[in-house]
Amino acid sequence: MQPSIGMRKNMVLGQLYTQDISDKRILQAMNDIPREPFLPESLRGAAYVDEDLEVSPGRYLMAPLTFAKLLDLARITPECRVLSIGCLTGYSAAILSRLASHVVAIDSDAAAIAQARDHMTRLGFTNVNVQPVKNMSEGYAMSAPYNVIVIQGAISFISEELGSQLALGGRLVSVRNIMTRSDTKEGLGKGLLVTRVDHKLQYREHFDASCAVLPGFEQAAGFTF
Repeated sequence: MQPSIGMRKNMVLGQLYTQDISDKRILQAMNDIPREPFLPESLRGAAYVDEDLEVSPGRYLMAPLTFAKLLDLARITPECRVLSIGCLTGYSAAILSRLASHVVAIDSDAAAIAQARDHMTRLGFTNVNVQPVKNMSEGYAMSAPYNVIVIQGAISFISEELGSQLALGGRLVSVRNIMTRSDTKEGLGKGLLVTRVDHKLQYREHFDASCAVLPGFEQAAGFTF
């Protein structure tokens, strides 16, 4: 067994399966798609550790377990249209492409977007539309509405513009930032499920989580929690 394959299997069985990730498609996708190509060479040896990896200043690839829990919370079906916010070089978009019918992946990092497009071409994923944006907190209205919005990082608010891009019955998942620690960029938070019901957003917190606030989501504006 190749080392990468063995490490991915250990990640799925040791980190995800034991935490009751119920959607077997999530486990299969994260077992099939290597994380290493989406990381700088210096971090590839740590691709499967259960922690966020700082891939560029202030930008992190979310820990596998936190990411899998958010996907499980989102209840993504094969018919879903998904917006992936903070896609970086495309790992999250690659996983989502296996779960949904169509994925729009956005980021404010132009260099990361270019790499994400190259990765989608390399993998042959034709159901992913990768787009650069100036402000990730505003989403991508051009392709709205979305059945699911997945935010790869912690947030302090949800803007009205982003909230309006959820379809009725749609789900948004992220980590609600509760407190930022003074000794690190990471903060303490809760896994958050936001559901659009009768033109209103309903919020429900779930598991404990720790990750950095995604650029653009720092200010407490828009919909408050």
